[in-house]
Order: sequence, then structure tokens, then C-alpha cells
Amino acid sequence: MRAWVFVALLGYSCSCSEDAKREAPQDGGIGLQDAGEDAAPVDAGNDAGTPPTFCEALGMPEREWAAGPYGTRRHDLAEDFTALQVGGAEWNLRTEWTGCESYVFIPDTIANSALDGTSIWDRDVDRLIEMSPRNVHYFFVSRLTQDWQATASTSDMADQIENQMGALSPEDAAHWRAHLHVVEGRAATLGNWIGDVMDAGIGRGGFAIDRFQRVRGIGSFADVVRYSAALSAAGQWPWESNLGYAANEARAYNFEATREEGLAPDATVVEFWSGEVLEEFEDLDVELPSAAEMSTFDTFEIDVTSHCPDADAGEFGNCGAWDYLAHLFVYEGKELVEVGRFITSYHRETRWVLDATPMLVHLRDGGARRFRWSFAPPWNTQPTATSLSLRFSNRGKSVRPEEATFLWAGGGFNGAYNDARTPIDVPIPADAERVELWALITGHGGETNNCAEFCDHEHEFTVNGSVFLHDHPAVGDQEGCVAAIENGTTPNQWGTWWFGRGGWCPGQHVPPFVADVTAEVTPGETATISYRGLFDGDAPPDASGNIVMSSYLVVYR
Repeated sequence: MRAWVFVALLGYSCSCSEDAKREAPQDGGIGLQDAGEDAAPVDAGNDAGTPPTFCEALGMPEREWAAGPYGTRRHDLAEDFTALQVGGAEWNLRTEWTGCESYVFIPDTIANSALDGTSIWDRDVDRLIEMSPRNVHYFFVSRLTQDWQATASTSDMADQIENQMGALSPEDAAHWRAHLHVVEGRAATLGNWIGDVMDAGIGRGGFAIDRFQRVRGIGSFADVVRYSAALSAAGQWPWESNLGYAANEARAYNFEATREEGLAPDATVVEFWSGEVLEEFEDLDVELPSAAEMSTFDTFEIDVTSHCPDADAGEFGNCGAWDYLAHLFVYEGKELVEVGRFITSYHRETRWVLDATPMLVHLRDGGARRFRWSFAPPWNTQPTATSLSLRFSNRGKSVRPEEATFLWAGGGFNGAYNDARTPIDVPIPADAERVELWALITGHGGETNNCAEFCDHEHEFTVNGSVFLHDHPAVGDQEGCVAAIENGTTPNQWGTWWFGRGGWCPGQHVPPFVADVTAEVTPGETATISYRGLFDGDAPPDASGNIVMSSYLVVYR
């Protein structure tokens, strides 16, 4: 798929106040008046009547301030800073640290489009508020080169924000006044690390501090619903920018924090790489835990992070440009067995954590094993700083996977796709306690009917006469992958990442299709499994792309 690219960079800056875990959002986001008597009351935080902290009120865990060492490169810990805001109020990160918020810095030098050089600051404050979670601060920092220009820009933004407050409820106005910060001056003259990063570092197009206090890049503001025929006719990236897309970064940081909370703290971790730059694919011999230890695990996760090779440069042009299939395979003899599948992102860093518990069956012998990580084709090797590990844990589940019978692979999606897919008989052990279908299914190619990437290809599994259908309702939704940010999709990529696809999104792990078929089988007897690939309930037409599939019947004891 073509990765459209348009670059327009601009500038920005910041400052601060006091109290690490404040009870409620404080006023002063843009140096405006107090929220006053209309501010909503805070509920009691416990039986003693203590008000909840900001994070408790949102139901979010709090993370303590990290004491360093600090840095200004991507993934470094962010140091404290103070920002003087338009209106005279100061804001201090350490003082205002709640432990559950993120901080996004947006310059005024990002243009609306290649044909409209006005700043993204000039519109969409309402969309930013509407699209944002409650636990994010935005800092508007000018990167203009003259003081008078920056003064005009920041003054206009402060006015826009104040005007928008009138459209909100008193409670919401109080909240967003405390979370929208227009920084006095311009990046080049701030005299702190924020100004340095925004004026000459990785943050010239904006950056963020995530909920783990790490410096992060932010991506493209191009909005899929703002397609412009004029831009397309001019040969430019045809989607205009939307300030509200900054909210996608905050949504992703919330997903990442939730994911981290869900990881088993006592997992046995087998590390493959910890940031080495790889290209195309890499084979690696790994020592797994012993067979005896492997038999104690009921959960298996694959944890992969793909970073841009140059930590001092921005993500665009540094991270891989294309949405390629990525696979983790384990060797069984000379055969490669897929245990996890992912899709790389357009010009952005990505982390995936995939629950691949059924594939424990292929690893249960433990000991020395050879794996392959494959993430790019030979004609575009996409150098990537890669961290990859396997996480084995015991979550106290009542069962663990003991057998996995391979069913079918995919292939060319056409009129002959189903011809050789005859039913398979699978003996079900007498002591089976749970049986499920588990499959990784993605569609690729864009020939007839935009299949199989952009069509709702259907996969009908039948178990002893009962039908289990896997389809792709996000196809046709131009914001289908935007909606999947809370399921791991990397936001704001520099390509056509938004569109709902046939089983995948750029920058996301491939979610397995899982169906519990325990009620359809009888332990000690044979189950008959059949399968068809369909388009609109019928055989697929010729030249409908390709289906990549690994499917299993998994038995748990």
C-alpha cells in the first residue's frame, strides 16, 4: 500500500507550580480567571471523607515521579521544567505531577496542508477537547522566529481557548482551563530543555511526555475525514491536518499504561534482543526454561518493540516507512511455525504485546530452540532497533494448552480457494476440559473488490455442524483503525493508517480469532472440522488478493 508523506514542521515551549498528587485539576492552564463557584464538587475518596486524588477519581493507577537519570532523546526520562504561561501563571511539572497524566507539546509551525500554510493552532480547539481523554495536558509553544510573531500567535491561541470555555459546562471549563497551557515566548528563548527539544531536537514537530515520564515523539495530524480533492490534484498529501489528532497520542498512552498494568510482574522473561538494529529478518538460538518449568505456565506473551534506529532524529524518515507483515516463527526441524503476527507502522515506533498462549504447545519441550523474527522484505529491509522477549507466566488459570492440531493455511483468495479444503477429523482426548479454535487471519492485496485488504472476507469454521464465523466489520469504516488505538494500533502514522482493513491495522498486533467450541465436541470422541473462505456469503471471485492464515484446534487440560 502506498505510504503518502507530507512534512510540515513548526515550533513550541513550557513552565510550572506545586503538589505531586493533587486532589483536583488546578486552574491556571492559560493564565485565565479562577474556575470559581461553578466548579464541580469532588466526591469523598474514602470512608474518612478524604477527597480522592485526581487519578483515583478517574480510576487510574498512579505512578511515582522518577528521579532520573534524565535526558532529551526519545524514551529518556523527562526532567522537571517550569513554564511561564500567557497571563503570567507558572506551571511546574514536578509540582503538578499526578502519576496518571500525559503531556503533549504542540508547535504553531505545523501547517494545515501543503496548500494552506496557516497553523493548526488556527482551528479545532473544540475538536481537541472533544476527542481528548481527561488525563492529558496540552502545551502550545511557538516556534516562530520573531518575538512579535510568537506573541501574536500565543495571544490568539489563548483567546481561542477562552472563547471555547464558554461552550463548555462549568465543570468541563474548569478542567480544561487547568489542562490547556499556552506558553509565553517562543521555543528558542525559553532557556530550558523543553525549548531545546522543540527548537533543535526531536520535538520540532511536537513531542510528548507519556504516563511513564518518558520523552516520546508525536506523529502526523492528518485527518482522514479531511480529504481534499484540490490537494490530490496538486500531487500533495491529500488530507488536511486536525489539531484534535493530538488526542490520539494521549489515548495511546492510556492504552500503554493499561497494558503495562496487565503484565504479570513475576513472569519468566526470555530476551532475544534489547535494541539491536536488525534488517529484514534474524534467526536466533534461544534457551527456553526446562520442560518441567514450561509445564507450569498457563500464559505466553510475545513482547516486541520496534524503535527508530537514530534516537536523536525524528520518527519520520527514521523508522520504517511501510506497513509490512511481521512474524515470529519457531523452528520445528526445518519447518517454520508461526507463533505470532504483527503489522509494522508507517514511519512510527511501535510496541506490540500479543497473547499467544495456545502456541505454548510448540514450546513445551523448553531448552534450546531456534526462532526467526521477520519484519521486512528483501527489497526494503527497514533497519529497526528491535527489542523482543517472550513472557511466560502462571495466571492461576484452571487449564493450560496441551495439544494444538494445525487445520488450514491461507492462500490466493479466488474461485478455487475452497477446492482442496476438505474436512479434518480431530480426536478429542478424554480428559479435555476446554477446546477452542484459534487462528491468525489477515487479508492482503487490492485486486477485485479491493480484496483481501479492504473487503470483508469471511471465514466459516464448522465444528460438528456448528458454525463459527470470523468476519471484518471494520472494513469500509475509514476510521476503523483510529477506533483500534485502545487495542494497540499506533496512532498518527505518516501513511494511510486510518482505514479499517481485513483483519489488521498498521502498527498493531494481529488479534487472534478465538472461539470456544467445548460445547460442540465430546471428550473421547472425534470432532469433524470444516472451513470455507467466503465473500458476501459466497465463493470469492478470482483475483481477490491473498489470505495469510494459521489456524488450529487447541485442547486444554
